[in-house]
Amino acid sequence: MGRKKKRTREVENVRIYIEGVAKNLADKLYGPKGPVWGTKITEIDDLCLDLREILSEHFLKLALERQAAAHPEQADPQFRVCPSCQRPLDWDPDKTEERSMQLNAGKAQWAEPEGYCNRCRRSFFPSVAQPGD
Repeated sequence: MGRKKKRTREVENVRIYIEGVAKNLADKLYGPKGPVWGTKITEIDDLCLDLREILSEHFLKLALERQAAAHPEQADPQFRVCPSCQRPLDWDPDKTEERSMQLNAGKAQWAEPEGYCNRCRRSFFPSVAQPGD
């Protein structure tokens, strides 16, 4: 199908699983004999795009939520300290900032953890070093 694309190692590692999910979806949507004769290719294509949109947006949501939740433990040391006074930031898992961004795979929305510096009395949301990252 189409031109051969170079895939990331992560995707190649789950290729067999993804192909199994595609087969399962085709069976659930069309049955083992496939779409009824006369189904337009554009209808199949539209369905494929709808499936891709749901998968992409849900995957983005889960990945970003999990990354944000793990931030205080996994972040680089530079993101665990106040950029002004270099003292450790306090991390409250209940304090977050809602973020939203339109990406190639769809709209991404997540809650980013807030680090707070008691000395400077400032909050920081360190997931992006500068606008556009």
